[in-house]
Amino acid sequence: MQKAAVYHRPDSAMAYLKDKNTVQIRLRLKHRDVLGVELLYADPYAIQAADGLWHPEVIAMKCLYQSVVADYWLAEFSLPANRRLEYAFHLLGPEGEEYIYDDRKLRPYTADCLKHVAPFKLPYFATDDVLETPKWARSVVWYDIFLDSFANGDTKNDHESTLEWDSQEANETSFFGGDLQGVIDRLDYLQELGVNGLYLGALFVAYSNHKFDPIDFYSLDPTFGTKEKLKELILQAHQRGMKVMIDGVFHHVGDFSLQWQDVKRYGRQSRFADWFLIHDFPPHYVPTDNPHIAKSLSYEVFANNPHLPKLNTKNPAVKDYLLQVARYWLENFDIDAWHLSCADEVDHEFWHEFYRQAKRIKPDVCLLGQVKQDASSRIERREFDGTTNEALMGILRDYFIEHEIPLAEMIHALNEQLMKYRDQNNQVMLNALDNRNTLRLLAQCGDDAQLLRALLAFVFMQPGMPCLYYGTEIGLSGTQPFANRNCMKWNKEQQDETMHRFVKLLISFRRRYSDLLTQGSLEWGQCNSKFDFLSFTRTLGNRKIFALFNMGYGSVKFVLPKNAKLILSQNLLEDQHRVGQNGFVIIEA
Repeated sequence: MQKAAVYHRPDSAMAYLKDKNTVQIRLRLKHRDVLGVELLYADPYAIQAADGLWHPEVIAMKCLYQSVVADYWLAEFSLPANRRLEYAFHLLGPEGEEYIYDDRKLRPYTADCLKHVAPFKLPYFATDDVLETPKWARSVVWYDIFLDSFANGDTKNDHESTLEWDSQEANETSFFGGDLQGVIDRLDYLQELGVNGLYLGALFVAYSNHKFDPIDFYSLDPTFGTKEKLKELILQAHQRGMKVMIDGVFHHVGDFSLQWQDVKRYGRQSRFADWFLIHDFPPHYVPTDNPHIAKSLSYEVFANNPHLPKLNTKNPAVKDYLLQVARYWLENFDIDAWHLSCADEVDHEFWHEFYRQAKRIKPDVCLLGQVKQDASSRIERREFDGTTNEALMGILRDYFIEHEIPLAEMIHALNEQLMKYRDQNNQVMLNALDNRNTLRLLAQCGDDAQLLRALLAFVFMQPGMPCLYYGTEIGLSGTQPFANRNCMKWNKEQQDETMHRFVKLLISFRRRYSDLLTQGSLEWGQCNSKFDFLSFTRTLGNRKIFALFNMGYGSVKFVLPKNAKLILSQNLLEDQHRVGQNGFVIIEA
């Protein structure tokens, strides 16, 4: 047995309260390195036995997540009555060897080893130690709208440079007039599609078409409509059972903001001088051929963009101001979720306080941090409910689209990603394969609609909240950086009806089985790296869904079991009992 591969960390995603009385314990081992694992656990204050031995309860752990590299063993059980816990692991090796793994060491399991055990300890579980995430988020399918390009419902609020709808490809400075009224006008369409979450992006008044250069955090951009119109949209969405999410851009401001203009005018004497991270006054930089990239900046900015000066959230005045902004939009507009842009640009203390205040105003608000790397430390600090699941989505792109990793490596990476977070957090991760800052998914797939459908189906079967970028359902593509924001095509003759029908069925499937797909276990079945096909089962109680995906060049034999219900498929040749390339079959077993 490879001892160096044995790993557990208490008081983390590897040992936590799943609900008020249920503990989940995880253990990581080398793949197929043991025959079994027993969890030994007890109340640390139980009456000591006369023989001096530790007499724990014993529960067999289950190897739930496997890959060619590592296996994760899990156990769930009821917390002892006094809400305290100590535990260790009994490992059964393939050649009869046995080990005990406790908080201090891994050593041979002997007749008297329990006299000297030093268990992992979880001193006391208060009922509020349960990390609660919004229950409604388990069943939501988000629809990501780039407002300016979705639908123009009110021409009276158009930008002075507004172009005729869909008259050209979108670019960095184009305006097409999309607004909140346009979304209201298309609520019937969105409801029929099946989505029940509207992600509206950034709404604060700004110079650009994307609004990620905020000028005034308290004002709604007039090209989108009025605050009354936003309230109307949110009210109508709620009446239809839809949730609404907006972007919080709290790490920088646009250089047209009052605060930055005051700094430019008064320099070090500005009352806002300490709102920013300025190293040398007056603020200056050396421009380059790209207006969004500068050199030799004397102040800190976002992404080397001189027009986006970074806010100093360590400054109490800045912190209080931004927290007031967050409270204002929650209290006055009843939004359901914040998508917190570039959250890893802001300090831990700020987000922890943001989380605390937001939850006090609306306990079931969903807080999603846009974090590109491992966000487990932020999740453990209760800064966010979940994050944009960029690591997991990157893994899927590497396998399905780029073919940069083999199937076995993808499965290992997916397992590792799931095990970084508690189940509650995995259930509310935002799973989006494309957005306003990436190429459209169809373009990423080389305009291969079958590959796109297979990838979407796979994502919709994973834990987390699926998110569909507007227009994906009608085959909207875009191979250039800003063409991913092209106008929505409302003329049915310009829409891919096959794609629309598929996406509608996929959303219906996801919502119908949302409890199983978010809370159920995931067990990998056949996974063949040589021929690129895999299967897995999602299980919750006595309900099971089985899926087979074939990404290889050949076909894979599949016979629909008797009494099984076919839910969704692609390239299934039933008469030949085979699944073709980019094909899949999803059944209820």
